[in-house]
Amino acid sequence: MSIWENFIDDIADPAGKLAKTELKGLIRDYRKDASGFLRRQGRKMQRYITQLARGEITPAEFRQYMEDIRDLTEMEKVRMSVAGKARAQRLVEGITELVINGLVKAI
Repeated sequence: MSIWENFIDDIADPAGKLAKTELKGLIRDYRKDASGFLRRQGRKMQRYITQLARGEITPAEFRQYMEDIRDLTEMEKVRMSVAGKARAQRLVEGITELVINGLVKAI
């Protein structure tokens, strides 16, 4: 397993609010997406989680990076095709629910 996956797995989540499997799946899916933009966002998420795991960035910096990805994706969604917009919306929702409301609160 990679550093970012191990980091997610090792987070203590006594309230069960972090859907670890869903979060890892979200990142894996978007790293392989047909849209170059969404693929880059998935790679950024993986990179930032790895940096957080290594202590290279703070949780506050991580949260800001995730909010930036979410906001950029919202803006890009306007230019995408219908199918692309649906995938972009799922990424925005995943970032909000799984990363900002789940992962960031658990760290």
